[in-house]
Formats: sequence, C-alpha cells, structure tokens
Amino acid sequence: MAERLGGAEGRLADLGCGGGDLCVEAARLGMNATGVDIAEGMIEQATRAANALEPKVGSHLQFVLGDVLASGLPEASFDAVTGLGLIEYLPEDGPLLREAYRLLRPGGVLVVSCRNRLFNLASLNEYTAREVEDGDAGALLGELERLGRDGLSMEALEEFARRLADLAPALRDALEEDRRVSAGAPGPRPSFGQDRRQHSPGDLAGSAREAGFTGSAFVGVHPHPFPPAAEPPAPRFYNHLARAFEALEREPLALTWSSAFLGVFTKPEA
Repeated sequence: MAERLGGAEGRLADLGCGGGDLCVEAARLGMNATGVDIAEGMIEQATRAANALEPKVGSHLQFVLGDVLASGLPEASFDAVTGLGLIEYLPEDGPLLREAYRLLRPGGVLVVSCRNRLFNLASLNEYTAREVEDGDAGALLGELERLGRDGLSMEALEEFARRLADLAPALRDALEEDRRVSAGAPGPRPSFGQDRRQHSPGDLAGSAREAGFTGSAFVGVHPHPFPPAAEPPAPRFYNHLARAFEALEREPLALTWSSAFLGVFTKPEA
C-alpha cells in the first residue's frame, strides 16, 4: 500500500478491522487510520488498545462500529482502504469493492486479502480433489502457468538463499525440537460457521475491474514449502522454513505455494 502511494502517509480505512492491529501499525508509520467492524467487542478491544498507546500514535486512530459494506464514512476521503480476512466470508465481492471504491480518492489504493484457490493444485488434499472432480483444475493450471511463465528472478533467489543461510541454525534447532516433542494428532480445525470462499487472482482482478479499479498486482502470503500434510510431523521445522519463502512473495510463481494472497488495486485518477 505504502509503496504504491509513494509513502505511508494520508488516511487509511480498514474495513473489518477486528482488534485494530493493522490500524495501529499504519498509525506507527504516520497514517491516520480509521477501523470499521460490525462486532462491538472488536471495536471495544481496538479502542482499548488505542487508548493504551503513546499519544503520538493513539491520536492517529479512530474505530467505528458499523457495516463494512455501508460504513457511512465520507466519500472519496481516504488514500487507502484495506480489507484483510474479510471477503472470504461475504457471499459476493461486489458490495465490498464498491464501498472501497466510494471511500477512496482518485489515485487511492485498495489492498484485499483472499484465500488462494490456485494453491489447491499444490495442497494435495481434499481441495485438490474437489477442483478435479468439479472440472476446474485445468483452468486453474492455465492461470498459474500464465502467472509463472517467467520463473523466479535472480534477485529474489539471492534473497531466498541469504534467508536460508541465516535460518540454518534455527532450522536445525527446530528439527531437533520436533524430534523431541511428538506433534501428535492434529487438533480439531476451528469451525467458522460457514464456508469461506476462495479466489484465484484472476477471479479477484475481474471483480475489481467491474468495480472500477485498475492496476492489479498480487503478493503470495502464508507460504507452504511442502504440502500441508508434511507439517504435523515437524511443525517447527515447517514453519521456520516457510519464513525463507517470504523472500519470494512478490514473484508471481509464489502463488503456487501460498495459501493466501494480497490483491492490490488503484482507483483511477479522475
């Protein structure tokens, strides 16, 4: 967001702000941040956290109880809008993207996170089987091939190699700890009360275009260096290794192994 704006400045609206962590980070960077959430408990938590901060940070924060799809915030008054961990719970993309478009000034930036449907091709689990059974695997593979046809840049690989070298001692320690401590059977997965939607980058880009946005870009997040089934026997090693893959998150091919992604869009200048 800050890269596309040319700096961490101006006004941010975080839709679905939860406990306000993103807003606090934005305020620490110098932005004026407004968080909106429909959950009263989340707004109370965020407000308490803001009140406990040093005044030069807390004075840049505001939290509002409201509907993220009809926030009531002033039109065209924000330099950036974020919606993280939100769109997957909504029945469709349009209302959120249209509200973000309304809030942004011309030239403003939207960042949205999504569960990555392309990762289903590499997860080798029930999600992979579902894509095959539904007949969608071929289309997803075609999209991934188009994104990754340039491979990985040498600059990204150099950073990846540096991180691997730096992490080598921690990786050895993590593996030893995994040997000592049996991971046991994985615990029950949390129940969210509803299915969470997945998007491919192409899906989200199409919705953003319909809402009026341009300049789509994607960042792969939550990397999985091996299929998820490899994590339970050695969770500490798995998660330390994933940190090295963060060096590759800006590479289109990272969407192969990332279980989520960020979509970045711009509201065109008037």
